[in-house]
Amino acid sequence: MSERDVNILGVGNPLMGDDGVGPAAIERLGARGVPRGVHLYDAGLAVSDVLVVLDPADPLIVIDAVHGGGRAGDVHRIRLDVLALDAPGARHMLSLHDVSVVPSLQMEILSGRVFADVTVLGVEPGACEWGNSLSPAVADALEHVVDEILTYVRNDPAASEPAAAAAGHVPNLGTLRAEAGDAPS
Repeated sequence: MSERDVNILGVGNPLMGDDGVGPAAIERLGARGVPRGVHLYDAGLAVSDVLVVLDPADPLIVIDAVHGGGRAGDVHRIRLDVLALDAPGARHMLSLHDVSVVPSLQMEILSGRVFADVTVLGVEPGACEWGNSLSPAVADALEHVVDEILTYVRNDPAASEPAAAAAGHVPNLGTLRAEAGDAPS
């Protein structure tokens, strides 16, 4: 593990089925154990409230349900370029919530706090309806996401980025700057 801490933020509502994938990931990571310097945060729907207590110099990994145009359980790895947070489609691609990661990061920039190393691991939801269980496809994807995050934070030399998972399972969408034209609206 590097000298910097790593913050992992789970976003979502566990009472709305697959929307609870972020908090479920934080719970699983905590149960499996993370190394020293890795901090887990279940933000629920209060992303802004958690961001204000984090050091923006530390890498931030966000796990959330994301509509990216794929099938339920697809995992999208999105590297956020802080200069592209207002790119067309960025707000809608990143979350199912009214106040999601992108607007929260934009508010932090206005206060002079720039999170420069942000990766969003977005799991394509199947069913976001009243209920507290994940669909089978999202539950399966969650296990892969947790495994890959643990590989990354345990500093396995084979893992250069979070969610460098099995070929075909985790498409790399690159930065939003590069992909803004392809982002769903």
